[in-house]
Amino acid sequence: MKTRSALRIAIALLLAATTLAPASAADPFPMPPEPKWWKQTGLTDIRYGQWIPCRDEWQITNDCVSAIHLYKSDGTDVGALTYQPPKDFKPSEAVQYWMVVNTPQGEPIENSAYIKDEVNSISHWKLPAGITNSDGTDVVHAYVHLMNGSLQINTIAFSQTQGSLPEGYYFEFKLKSSGFAKKIKWVLSNVRDPEVSVAGDMITVKGLPENSPSANSGDQVCEQNLLKARSTQRNIAVNMIYYDAGNRTGETRPDDVILGTNGWWCLSDFRFDRASQQIVVKVGNVHFDEFGNEIQGWMELKIKGNRARDWWGIDPAIAAGYAKVEVSYQDGTTKIATVSAKYDSKNDWINLRAYGFTYSSPTLAVSFKGPEQAVKLPAQATKTVAPKKSKITCVKGKISKKVTGAPPKCPTGFKKK
Repeated sequence: MKTRSALRIAIALLLAATTLAPASAADPFPMPPEPKWWKQTGLTDIRYGQWIPCRDEWQITNDCVSAIHLYKSDGTDVGALTYQPPKDFKPSEAVQYWMVVNTPQGEPIENSAYIKDEVNSISHWKLPAGITNSDGTDVVHAYVHLMNGSLQINTIAFSQTQGSLPEGYYFEFKLKSSGFAKKIKWVLSNVRDPEVSVAGDMITVKGLPENSPSANSGDQVCEQNLLKARSTQRNIAVNMIYYDAGNRTGETRPDDVILGTNGWWCLSDFRFDRASQQIVVKVGNVHFDEFGNEIQGWMELKIKGNRARDWWGIDPAIAAGYAKVEVSYQDGTTKIATVSAKYDSKNDWINLRAYGFTYSSPTLAVSFKGPEQAVKLPAQATKTVAPKKSKITCVKGKISKKVTGAPPKCPTGFKKK
């Protein structure tokens, strides 16, 4: 259980959040004990702890997982995953408890919830026919839970240490929540091409799993390090933040800012800084993979066009051409990441990809500032320089005259002496 929960611990420890009032006491799936961070969030009528599949026979129709689908990269729907409930599992009789971990400051915090005395996982889903994990198994763990700071989707192969999720397939999650659908702010993840949308009470999350290095428990990846990863697998971790990103974003929509990165282990700062007009992202991971190879960092960011207009005062179609990502390391060194960006007019998104940086724990600063307007100076009048005058002597017979001019010229009938 500890190995499977490792992915769920990191973001919860490193995202500073404001705080949560419980859902209905008559819930057919009792929540865990109220966590100490709950009352500070201001959320109401939303389930904390685990979210399980929506099932009429369980009388669970809200704050639940409606469906999980698999898609090919060309958009073809491969099919739905099938939920595998444990034998004789009765949600109304389940007792949830919290896994308590320590924050980097040493404070204990309720992190993720589990079912007491349940031998088999209640989060098993079977892949569509013909699709398997890298180790040949056809079952995944798809765990959804409301934690301190965010609602997290965490999906791994049946054996986290031996297998990875199917390669080249997008996972799409549909979550039903009348309350949380209205609370999502920014979204962060470890998947490629992340997408989030909300329609009524249905939250849709989609992304392509990517190889993600996992640190050993207790490794301080948020500090400068030369640590090696425990293992590297394709898995999914998506966090939908329910607090404002640094109180600097104003009104936000779930699809305003969506982040994907293999440095998600240390997302302790993720906000828009109006002073510098930059999106600030603090990322981190171990420096080497399990084989001793230096990990190459990557980040994918989707920014809604209206944000480019608000934050940088520039048309998003033009802004994409001025995308810039500055990388700052803890030792004071800086560099400019390699960036590609394009504007998706259909979805009104700027799609940015940045790479060419390494870990320990750099801070990425994203901006789309256009060129400064050239300052037009008033035309200056041409200064006329008067020609220099000189004097000559002109003669005509016995008559002599002094003539001054620029140049001097003898009168008719006279010649220069």
